[in-house]
Amino acid sequence: MKKTVCLVTNWYPTEDNPFKGVFFKEQAFAVSDDFDFIVVHIRDHKKKNIFSKPSLISRNVENNTIEYTFDFPVPISVAIADEFCDFKMKHIKYASNPGIGRYISNKHVKYYKKQLVKLFSENIKENIDAFYCVDAQLEAYIIQYLAEAFNKPYVVAEHAPVPWPGNVICDINKYAIEKSNLFIAISNDKIRQVLLQNIKLPEIVYLGNLIDETKLLCKQNNNEVKTFIIVAAHSFYKNYDMFISVMNRLCEIAKQDFKVMIVGYGSNKGYSTGVEQFEAKIKSSKFADKAIMIPSVPHDQIGETLNKADAFIMTSIQEGQPVSAMEAACCGLPIFSTRCGGVEDYVDAKMGRIYDVIDSEGMANGLNDYLEGRITFDSEYIRSNVVSKFGREAFARNFVDAFNKVIERNE
Repeated sequence: MKKTVCLVTNWYPTEDNPFKGVFFKEQAFAVSDDFDFIVVHIRDHKKKNIFSKPSLISRNVENNTIEYTFDFPVPISVAIADEFCDFKMKHIKYASNPGIGRYISNKHVKYYKKQLVKLFSENIKENIDAFYCVDAQLEAYIIQYLAEAFNKPYVVAEHAPVPWPGNVICDINKYAIEKSNLFIAISNDKIRQVLLQNIKLPEIVYLGNLIDETKLLCKQNNNEVKTFIIVAAHSFYKNYDMFISVMNRLCEIAKQDFKVMIVGYGSNKGYSTGVEQFEAKIKSSKFADKAIMIPSVPHDQIGETLNKADAFIMTSIQEGQPVSAMEAACCGLPIFSTRCGGVEDYVDAKMGRIYDVIDSEGMANGLNDYLEGRITFDSEYIRSNVVSKFGREAFARNFVDAFNKVIERNE
């Protein structure tokens, strides 16, 4: 009999934003032969509301996965209590709790525990064997409350920058991460980020992200000139400013013609900002006549889009384990990336080149070497290398082994 894993997340595809956390949905489907998945999508759980109560919005069944959507407004009284704790934190030194950035009120804790358990008890009838979250710095406490209430183990992971830019880790999530049964790491850099928050991780399993090689093929294109591609939302930590600097510099030094596809910069709501201003920057750049602008591509067409390019560019300041680079590698594209996290785990000299985070000159020269044929790559090797580490079989095997051990220890 298959075990059931309950993924609780606020980062999940919706009708309004189908790109949001789409890879979490793919991961659930990838292990559907071994686990039944319940996905609880908590919507607007930080919204202040006087009258609304937590409630079930929808229930959907797809590919051995049951998706619940909960609306979880926060009462004004709870919000005020949290703001008071924030005020105290700024004016009082908590010497006995070093490393905690923000305190959550006891009122908040009691409210969430009571309402969460009530929602699950009234709406979710499936037997759950383990709880799981993919954004531990925001959600670990939620699955801790549920795991304790239903006497089940819980597993935490983290995909976002730690801490989120402009934020700090709150006490209840710090403690929940430390008390979890397992921490799933998507990259070595992510482990470092979490540890630097003075969080003592439990047992760690390196898993990485999933790449579905069945949907991403390695095809030779018919490009007359070499074509680069960058796939990223337009946000500050994707660092499109560096990308523009790199391509402007490449225009100055390159003797060979080239093109560049700029893909997905306007697709992900919440991430993508200032899209019109960005498009104006490209139009006034030195490579404007070489740029192919594609604001959004359905995820099921990303492989076809990548097959039109010869090499992948990423100029991010920070990444977890960037799926876009893994997808490009699965299509046989060499990776030219900044040292932004995650890519260092698998990109070697046979896979591409890695540059310091703001080394525009180095990346421009590397791309020029590629244009001139001074460096070459084997597309089949690139694909086989990334698939062997993060393909469906490898990901599912590692995921299933990790969760089975956690569940068995609790039985």
